Amino acid sequence: MLGRLLEVASKLPQLKAAGAGPKGSPGTRTTGVSQGSNLGHSYRVLKLPLVCALLIPATAPLLAAAPQRHDEKALKQKYDTFVESLDFRRISRDYPRAVQNLDSVEPETQLAGIKTLGATGELEVLPWLAPFVDSKERDVRIYAGLSLFQTVTSHELKRRDMTQPGKVVIKPPGPDDIDLRPMAWVILKMFRTADTNVRSYAANMAGYLSLCEFEGELREMLKSRHPSETRAARSAMHMAGIDLVDEVRPE
Repeated sequence: MLGRLLEVASKLPQLKAAGAGPKGSPGTRTTGVSQGSNLGHSYRVLKLPLVCALLIPATAPLLAAAPQRHDEKALKQKYDTFVESLDFRRISRDYPRAVQNLDSVEPETQLAGIKTLGATGELEVLPWLAPFVDSKERDVRIYAGLSLFQTVTSHELKRRDMTQPGKVVIKPPGPDDIDLRPMAWVILKMFRTADTNVRSYAANMAGYLSLCEFEGELREMLKSRHPSETRAARSAMHMAGIDLVDEVRPE
């Protein structure tokens, strides 16, 4: 669970104040959404300075067979490097109540933390949200996926090519931009869930990040009977420049 992630964060002075919220703001209020329980599977530990354990799931429940092979070790290494480049520790100082909520065994409390961090739009929340795409609770997975999707796409839209107003074209990241393509490791796990919504969020992120390595997953989604999946797959393939000629429509 995320409790060990807080071994250091819980010692911060900000966390000692009951009801503390972001600096200069009132405490975070939890919402009453009824869901199930916390992540219940094994975690791998990321060793990072000043943090005892940033917990990333080693395996995901509800995995489906991947339509193509990926070098998952390489994807994970790139993701780890990306996480180290972010000042994610600041989130535990600026939003202590939300981070505490993530550590709850109550899904409705987890959801409150996920929604609070997702609403910030800050890239530093990504590693805090990513573990929850593996939650055993459907709504927790969905809201975590939604928050990741919204954070990634809003960041990418800052580089939208406005000379082509008729369509969404994202310019490649420049030397001063944060490259979010290492999120591919999280996106791969999202593609493998049993949730239509989470897979659709994964497809959309793959499109915004031009992750052509997920062509196999996107083509599989074109066969789905769920319109949201097929729409997301077609949109992602269009954005990533993947040919749609071989599109297979569901029978």
